[in-house]
Amino acid sequence: MSQIRVLICRIDEQNPDQMTELARFDVPEVDVTALNPETALDELEATTREIGYAVLRRLLQARWEAIDEELAEEYRQRFSP
Repeated sequence: MSQIRVLICRIDEQNPDQMTELARFDVPEVDVTALNPETALDELEATTREIGYAVLRRLLQARWEAIDEELAEEYRQRFSP
């Protein structure tokens, strides 16, 4: 059996094949026999939404960290002794 995994990676500009994993999100396996036909889609949607929000939170955090790092470096360059 296989599993779905969502990765957030940073790619090095100098070497696009080199990636640094920032976060991984494993989509839980579903026991098809345990699904209730009347609510199966709702349950899958809810799980997917939760994972999606976690991915978006981590992506926003990664972007903010990169921007903060860049702005701090610019500030240091302007006011270096």
